[in-house]
Amino acid sequence: MKRKFDHSASETNDQAATGRRYWRSLDELAATPGFQAQAAREFPEGSDNLNGVDRRSFFKLMAASFALGGVGLATGCRRPEAHILPYGKSVEHIIPGLPLYYASAMPLRRDAIPILAETHQGRPTKLEGNPTFAPYGGATNALVQASVLDLYDPDRATTHTIKGSATTAAQIHDLLAAIGADARSTRGADLVFLAEASGSPTRARLVAKLKTVLPAAIWAEYEPVTDQPPAAAAQAAFGRADVKPLYRFAKAKRIVSLDADFFVSEAGSLAYARDFAKGRKALTREADINRLYAVESTFTLTGSMADHRLRLASSHLLGFVAALAGQITGRDTFAKLAQGLTFDNQDKWLAACAADLLAHKGKSLIVAGSHLPAEVHAIVHALNVALDAVGNTVDFVSVPADSAVGITEVAAALTAGSVKTLVLLGGNPAYNAPADLGFAGAIAKAKQVVRLGYYVDETAAAAPSGVFLAAAHYLESWGDARTADGTIVPIQPMILPLFGGITELEVLARILDEEKTDGYSLVYQTISGLNALGGDEGDKGFRKFLHDGLLAGSAYPVTDVSISGSGLSQLVSSASSAPASVTETSLEVRFTFDTKVDDGRFDNNGWLQECPEPMTKIAWENA
Repeated sequence: MKRKFDHSASETNDQAATGRRYWRSLDELAATPGFQAQAAREFPEGSDNLNGVDRRSFFKLMAASFALGGVGLATGCRRPEAHILPYGKSVEHIIPGLPLYYASAMPLRRDAIPILAETHQGRPTKLEGNPTFAPYGGATNALVQASVLDLYDPDRATTHTIKGSATTAAQIHDLLAAIGADARSTRGADLVFLAEASGSPTRARLVAKLKTVLPAAIWAEYEPVTDQPPAAAAQAAFGRADVKPLYRFAKAKRIVSLDADFFVSEAGSLAYARDFAKGRKALTREADINRLYAVESTFTLTGSMADHRLRLASSHLLGFVAALAGQITGRDTFAKLAQGLTFDNQDKWLAACAADLLAHKGKSLIVAGSHLPAEVHAIVHALNVALDAVGNTVDFVSVPADSAVGITEVAAALTAGSVKTLVLLGGNPAYNAPADLGFAGAIAKAKQVVRLGYYVDETAAAAPSGVFLAAAHYLESWGDARTADGTIVPIQPMILPLFGGITELEVLARILDEEKTDGYSLVYQTISGLNALGGDEGDKGFRKFLHDGLLAGSAYPVTDVSISGSGLSQLVSSASSAPASVTETSLEVRFTFDTKVDDGRFDNNGWLQECPEPMTKIAWENA
């Protein structure tokens, strides 16, 4: 305890011995009344004199209180009886202090990254790649590594609500079943679904049933930024929309990248980066390593590895590929599209690039960014055919046909007032939908809104009187997905849902009145059907699927393609031939993926926000 010391002249030995007087302030030296009053308030007289009570006296006084407390608690506040069993026999496969690993996958749009999840006593703590999936070789990216933090995000939604009031899981189940029963009476005429893109075979199966049971319902998908090339390009180039390219960079000696950051943002980038690196290995002095030409509108990791890099506005890439096609084929089929194209050393650059590609026919490859228009992709497909790349450096694989409509059709139905029930599965369209749609206001025009979301965000706020379902994290969910090459991978829960979250598979199953609506049964039914096995063999196949982390032989099959001249001509004839010039006063704005937070869905992840942008090294800034 602080004490006030009185340095009076009569009591100070130092002063008596040395003739000196010590003081701590001028007020103390002058002994002013104000100082004396302040000192008295800070150190009142007698404040340090406590009444002494020895230990024996203390227990004498408190004995009665202890006795009364014991009597009262003995009969009315007993703990409930429970039989606690000793941990005499350890749980199978669990050794205290050692982690357990489970094969799973992180889904992202129509892609997925196979992972091995490290768990400690049932809690996921670290994620690494699954080496069983050869194309990725056990690799992951920053999004996977940091996604475990989202599981424990304190800002995630923790309760289901109806009109803003918390509700139970049983009430939610009854409500979803009622929506399905009501929709079946009208064949789904006033029911609309808006979901994120997904490669889940189980979701595809449920959506197919949805279109059979509720043929009048609208199924729509929306992504603010896409990582898939336009299906219209394949339709124009080959006469079929159910194909997509898979690139074989390891076999390519000359590569032209048109605004395609295939190291980071394109689907399958983990495999493409590994394949490209294989072509860069110079094992001998005479080794012919690959050469990369990058034509891009932004500085990317792919561009940083380029042997020849050309900075060009994204809107001018149609003119560039048209001019390149003229150099390669010697024809003026696309000449009108190249009108207005100008850049430094244009003729020299195009001639050298085309000559290098032609000198390596069968070992050349042209790649277009997924955000580029269908006309660019269609011409690129035609050039890859002309360069004998198909079957060598690029394969075309058959993919499931995409019959989903877009968010524009949903906005139109909402504005027309023809939507009774709107089911929003993930995403945040009220925030990132095109502004001219006015989607946040359109949501309120639906008579009932059911929103499945991981956060209580702008879309949830747009329907405050609706139903909000707290979504489960993928590490606490059953599901499945496809990698970029089509391989089916499992999504296994490492832990029970922390807050009783629900998945989109369970929402669809309850609306469709499936016999079994839990995630495990839904995925089991899908995989067992693909395996065409039943009984014990089906169980073995499913266990192997979960153990290995992939379904062997499930990749998209390679298919033959041939150029459709009429479709290609029809597509490019409608394209604009005069792109706008880009100057200091007339800029071009392009929305693209961020290397840290993707399309913004990971913006609440502190680990990712702290990662520096790989090119600028900027962290925590929007530049």
